[in-house]
Amino acid sequence: MKLLTRFFLISILSFSILPASAKFYFQQQEQDTTGDILDDLEVFFSRCDTVADQAKTTLIKKNGKTVSLQYALRGEDDEISGIGQQYGLKDMDGDGIKELVLFNFTGGAHCCDELYVFKYVSPRKYRYAVKTFAGDVNITPQNEIMYHFYEQYGYFFTCFACQYEDTTDTAPIPVRSILLRYDKGKLKVIPGDTELKNTITDNLGKLREQPYQEVVNTEDINFDDGLRKEFALNLAVYYFSFGKNINNTKALFDKYYTFPDAKEVWKEFREILKGIESDNDF
Repeated sequence: MKLLTRFFLISILSFSILPASAKFYFQQQEQDTTGDILDDLEVFFSRCDTVADQAKTTLIKKNGKTVSLQYALRGEDDEISGIGQQYGLKDMDGDGIKELVLFNFTGGAHCCDELYVFKYVSPRKYRYAVKTFAGDVNITPQNEIMYHFYEQYGYFFTCFACQYEDTTDTAPIPVRSILLRYDKGKLKVIPGDTELKNTITDNLGKLREQPYQEVVNTEDINFDDGLRKEFALNLAVYYFSFGKNINNTKALFDKYYTFPDAKEVWKEFREILKGIESDNDF
């Protein structure tokens, strides 16, 4: 499922007591950080080597078709077309060989980021390796790709801007993203640790204690105030961070989502999860 949305990008909490990589797990949805995301991408691409000749640099796409980088950037390609493209050469996995990294913003009122990595084949020739598709993608100074789930689950039984709110000191800690690392032609999810697992189970326990919310039909769309989406975001991070084990994820869902519409909610969660796996190479 591709939810073409680009509003309310996710900001990052500054937890000074956490390791640097852990800061990307725990996030809050307070303000539009589109500018911050784009600034970070600008920094990444400013540190890439430039491509000397777009016309003479060729890309072997996933389907085996070969096109010039110039052709792809003109927006004539059936896969890589949009606005705001950025690209450059960067050694993403520290093996001494630079990959060609291309960022593409698909355009439109509600849209998505595509990040491609093409691996080196021969001088000026690169082959498709991996792609990510999300509402917002970022790259850390360590060349790790920060991938958010808020876009895909933005309309999960609620409006996109709606979110679960808890102003108490014991409120759940928002968990909405994972980190990916490119390594030898593949994208690998950086595994979660005990702290992340404990945070997720603690969050789900607190959400389980909330009163059941009937969804309200609004213009033929069933909405709550964000409670179900908060469940989904925690479960998506858990699934990808701890081995992509759907049985373990379902067991966690069954333990904590004890409301009468559990069957319907799980079905929708699973369908979106399949869409994420179909659209991304991790």
